[in-house]
Amino acid sequence: MKVSLSYGDEHVEIEIPERNLAGIIKPKQINAKSNIAGELDRVLNNPHGPMIEEVARGKSVCVLVEDHTRDEPHKEMIDAVVPRLRDANSVQFIIATGSHVVDHPKNHEIVAMIREAAKMARLDNWRLLIHDCYGENFIDLGKTSRDTPVVVNPAAVGHDAYVVLADMKAHYFAGYSNALKDFLPGICAFQSIEANHSMALDPNSTFGKHPFHPSPERRDNPLADDMREATEIITKDAKVFTLSTVTSGGRLVWADAGRLEPVIAGGIEVLDEIASFIITPVSRIIVTPGGYPQDKSLYHAQRSLELTKNAVSDGGEILFLAECRDGVAPESAIENFYNRLTAPLDTVIESISGQYHLYEHKAFKFAELLKRVSAVKMYTKLDRKTVEDAHLIKVDDPQAVVDQWIAEDPDVKILVLDKGNKLAVYRD
Repeated sequence: MKVSLSYGDEHVEIEIPERNLAGIIKPKQINAKSNIAGELDRVLNNPHGPMIEEVARGKSVCVLVEDHTRDEPHKEMIDAVVPRLRDANSVQFIIATGSHVVDHPKNHEIVAMIREAAKMARLDNWRLLIHDCYGENFIDLGKTSRDTPVVVNPAAVGHDAYVVLADMKAHYFAGYSNALKDFLPGICAFQSIEANHSMALDPNSTFGKHPFHPSPERRDNPLADDMREATEIITKDAKVFTLSTVTSGGRLVWADAGRLEPVIAGGIEVLDEIASFIITPVSRIIVTPGGYPQDKSLYHAQRSLELTKNAVSDGGEILFLAECRDGVAPESAIENFYNRLTAPLDTVIESISGQYHLYEHKAFKFAELLKRVSAVKMYTKLDRKTVEDAHLIKVDDPQAVVDQWIAEDPDVKILVLDKGNKLAVYRD
């Protein structure tokens, strides 16, 4: 049968005989909301806690909007929230980039959306910026209990209320992407992000665990809990309101609004329902991150390998489809992620046992996977040398890889995992 796989803005079709197809894993299809604006208005009118209008009235409000790497319906979320801030004394919008690229055309599109919404709502006294973690004059608010310095963009400090627009999905070391991540790393300085992300090397900092998880036995995630503490330090006694969504294939499948903990916990329940799978490992798997922007670079696409790696048995092979139109990584991550990954794999793993540097966790986890499997074969726009220097095998025809697998073992079972950046695969 033909299997259609996400790749950049397109799809790649691969023929796999039914006898060899172990299954197709992708986020479960639940009823998408046909009227996004209507659904966002519904949850904003029925929040956990006070209405956003009440939270904002007469207050200084900071609105955190996620950057272009997130799949959320940015325009609809901005259009739903901005008119409800008319009675605020002042509004500071911040595109929460964390350590991502600042000057990206897609970020400027989000800026344009905010400007238009503010104009249409006749919003007074508002400001807008894109966060840069390398900026100057950041404010040091102290440390978390794990000694992470909470050094924050000055524009985000001292507000009476915070409004966070967030998309939720499984995250391979923060447990779940959620509104807490828009504070740390979202609006923090480089040293804060580096200290927090050093905890990604802790085995408990993994997907499926979060301090707000409805199940108490799944709350032990030190990195995510550090984000929670940082958020509390940044917001102090201010009111915090989130409009959060879960999307699948560009469609809205869930939204909720109000106080952070109940909204995040509700989103986690939805994600566990639609994106979590318990799998018996097989020797051959095909993985895609889910198309652009999930496969915009090797740095971003790797998440799908981490979230699905439990599906492949030791010594198995992975066919990895990731376009990577933006190259291997953001410029800031090339040295400690990609360049480090080009060393011998044992050296990569051994070298990250001392002082941690931001992005090294990605090289470490990639090296661990590459040592466990026999090959990761990659279909991509990256050139052959770039791919093979990172211990991957560049292939020009994904179908030829599948055909070779079947020729080598006519009974081979092949598991397909599409939109891997939004999956959470657990081993049976």
